[in-house]
Amino acid sequence: MALVNHAKKEINAKIIYYGPAGCGKSTALNYIYSRIKPALRGELKSVPAGGDNLLFFDFSPLDAPLQDGYHVRLHIYTLTGLVHNPATWKMTLKGADGIVIMMDPSPERLAESQESVMLLRDYLSAYGVGLHDTPAILQLNESCRDAGLVDDSGLARKLDLSSVMVRRSNAASGEGVLEALTGLFRPVLERVATAGNRNEINTAATVPGEQALFDEISSGDDPGKVVAAGSARISLSVPDVNVEGTLIRIPLEISVGESRRRMTISVSIEPE
Repeated sequence: MALVNHAKKEINAKIIYYGPAGCGKSTALNYIYSRIKPALRGELKSVPAGGDNLLFFDFSPLDAPLQDGYHVRLHIYTLTGLVHNPATWKMTLKGADGIVIMMDPSPERLAESQESVMLLRDYLSAYGVGLHDTPAILQLNESCRDAGLVDDSGLARKLDLSSVMVRRSNAASGEGVLEALTGLFRPVLERVATAGNRNEINTAATVPGEQALFDEISSGDDPGKVVAAGSARISLSVPDVNVEGTLIRIPLEISVGESRRRMTISVSIEPE
């Protein structure tokens, strides 16, 4: 669930890159990080978490503030390598606003991928959440061109992910990696917008015995409280994301009461 830091006027959304070891999650995060302008991103960090390793960073995709000066900040997380403690995945997924499900489409890894998706559903169900309740995209990470011969819709059905958007990528070259992430922006932003209609108080998720997955986010009046975003509603004014050279643009309309404002999210990409 989106969290708000009223002191910094930031709306924080959490995106998880999930998948089995060796599917390219860490490579994808490193590529994304390298293509974002340094002024817009935080530090890329790798820390121990529940006996495993957590890789994460945050960045702001907006080129202008929202109503009342608030900014959206995306927090990107994944667990690297072979995860030994299932509880680490469970805690990492807590409060996720969007999930990139990364899988190797090779036929020989199908059984592993199916088990990984089954575990994902189990982790989310522990919080009373179904996979259909969380914006998600299936990113098929190819290690070679031949992997493109696999039928996307057929593989999605075998993974019980027929309703999830599918994108191809090659994390090693970066091909399709940014497109997959931007494909998740629209449903994540819509989820952030609905935060204004929720009453519950949200706290940062932590891994038992390890540091918080999010730094503590608090309001100015109560240092221990995190409150859902006000009454802002965000909608796309144009359905398609527009890629222009090194810029990815997403048109939005921000509504607060009777006030409306149109703006564009611009993700600035560093040229190779």
